[in-house]
Order: sequence, then C-alpha cells, then structure tokens
Amino acid sequence: MSLERFAYVIAFDGGKFVMVRHRDRSWEMPGGRLLPHETHEQAAVREFFEETGMSIDIIGQLRIDRKGGRVFVALVNGRVARGPSEHNIKEVKEFDSLPGQLSFPLVEYETMLAQARIIVETFKRGKNIVAPASPQ
Repeated sequence: MSLERFAYVIAFDGGKFVMVRHRDRSWEMPGGRLLPHETHEQAAVREFFEETGMSIDIIGQLRIDRKGGRVFVALVNGRVARGPSEHNIKEVKEFDSLPGQLSFPLVEYETMLAQARIIVETFKRGKNIVAPASPQ
C-alpha cells in the first residue's frame, strides 16, 4: 500500500494566520500533494506559494501523519504574486481566529493552531529557522 504524501502549512503574517477558501470546499490551510521529486518541505513551500502568492520561511514541523502527510509552521516573508495561481482557490485571507465554515473538523484546526502559536512564540524568543525556503 503506497502512501499519499502531502504537506500543508499553518503560516503567520504578524499575529494573523493565512487560510484559503477552496472552490469546492471551504476555508482550510494551504497545502497539497507532493510531486514525485519533492520533499515535504519543498511541497509545503510550493503549495503555499501557488495557493496564496506568498513566500514563507518554515520554522517548525507540527505533525507527521501516518498516512504520509506533514504539517509545517511558517512565517510569511513576502508577497511575490498578486494572489493565488491555483485555480481551485477562491480567496486568500488572514485571520485572528478560525472562521465559521471550515473544510475539515474544527477540533483539528483548533489543536494544530494552538500548537503552531507555541512554535511561533518559541521562535520569536530566539530559535533559528529550521528550513528557510522560497519557491524556485
């Protein structure tokens, strides 16, 4: 049985976190499947850029899923494009708190968002960036 490898990102810009509204679903964190040649980190950076038009620095890894997925925590380091190049994304927005309509269960977002905030605060107290990255 092969795993479907994927990566997604909880990224912060200032005190807010970035979410995308998917055309067929609702609000979710940017991310997607790995291309055959990619690492999880490379896929996270690429997917985030494609879905938001923003570049990021990965500062931590939140979770490794048994199903082949990884969740990364990042800081937005710039806006390169005018918006998403991914046609399935209707909207990109920064939030202080989780919106009402989510693509996946609320408890999943609440737990990971709380953990991601801890990683960001730890980073701000002097930890180094784990994997600086920008789209190639």
